[in-house]
Amino acid sequence: MRAYARAEWDPLKKVALHKPGLEVFFGLLEPEKSLFKRRFDFVKARKEYEELIDALKSEGVTTFRVLRSIIRRALKDEKFYEKLKRVVGVNADPWFLAKLLVLRPKFISTNGEVRVELVNPLSNLYFMRDQQITTKNGVVIGRMAKPQRSAETELVKIFWESISVKYGEVKEGYLEGGDFYPMGDFYLVGVGNRSDMNGVKELINSGEEVVIVKEPISTEFFHLDTYFNVISRELVVGVKELMQHSTVEVYSEGKLVRRGLDMLTYLKEKEFNIHYVNLDEAKKFATNFLTLNAGKILTPYDLKISGVDSVVINVENLTGGFGGIHCMSAVIERGLG
Repeated sequence: MRAYARAEWDPLKKVALHKPGLEVFFGLLEPEKSLFKRRFDFVKARKEYEELIDALKSEGVTTFRVLRSIIRRALKDEKFYEKLKRVVGVNADPWFLAKLLVLRPKFISTNGEVRVELVNPLSNLYFMRDQQITTKNGVVIGRMAKPQRSAETELVKIFWESISVKYGEVKEGYLEGGDFYPMGDFYLVGVGNRSDMNGVKELINSGEEVVIVKEPISTEFFHLDTYFNVISRELVVGVKELMQHSTVEVYSEGKLVRRGLDMLTYLKEKEFNIHYVNLDEAKKFATNFLTLNAGKILTPYDLKISGVDSVVINVENLTGGFGGIHCMSAVIERGLG
C-alpha cells in the first residue's frame, strides 16, 4: 500500500484510526498523569468516535482501524502472527494479543494472591497523529517525548507492517506528528515542546526544503496543530500572538539558508492568507480540524470562514484527552484525483 502526503490540502484518501478502548478507562483514573486535559465520559467518547468514523466514510475516506488491521493480518499471515506472538511474549489468539499490546498488563501471583498491574497502558493511542509523519517519501515513525506515550511507536510499527506500508524511523531526539505539515514545496515542522531539533535532523537532511517553527514553550499549546492548521494553498488558520512568537529557520538541501523572522511573516511571504482565532477558541480545538480537501474541513469547532465548507461534528468528550480531530487521525494517503 502507498503512504503519501504532498500537501495538507490535497484530497484525503486513507487514514488510520484507533477507537478508544479499555486503556482510556484506566487513563481516566488519573487524567492529568495520563496527559489528558480533563476527565470525560468514556461511553460518550466512544459514541463520538463512531460518529467521526461515519463522517469520514461519508466523505469518501477509507479508514483503517489499528487493532483490526493487526488482527486481520495475523489471521491470514502465519509469519506475521508468529512475529506478533514474539513481540507480545504470549502464545494466544490474535485478538488477545492485540489487546495486550495496548493494555500492557503484568500478572503477579504471590502466595495465592493475584495482582494485575498495567505498565503505561496506551491511553493516548487514539491520538494517532503523533506517532509518525507521512511525507512525499512515505511514513517516518517518530519518537515520543513523554514516557506515558513512548511505547506507542512500537505498536504502530506492527500496524504499518500489517497494511504493508514500509517506514523509516527517527533514531535520536523526538519527533511527533502533531508538529508536522506537508506544504507542497516545503515541510513545516514545529519544535520546542514535544519535538526537537535532533528529531527533525533526518528530515532536514532529506533534500527537501524544511521550515522549522520554534514554538513558544507551553503546556496548553504543545504541538503546532494546537494553534495552527492549513485549509488550502491560499488559507491557513492560527493564533496570531503564538505565530508571532514562533520563530522560523529555513533549511534547503540540509543547509540553513534563512532565519530571524517569525512564522506569521514567513507565511505571508509565501502568499498564504491567515484566518485568526483567539486563544480561547484554540483551547476549544478550533485549529485542530482535519482538512478533507482544499477548502473543506472536518472540525470540532465552526470557524465560520466564508468560502470554507465546514463539516462540524461533536467530539466534546474525546477532546478531554487533550486533542481534536487532527490529533486523532494518521494520514495514510493524500493525493490528487
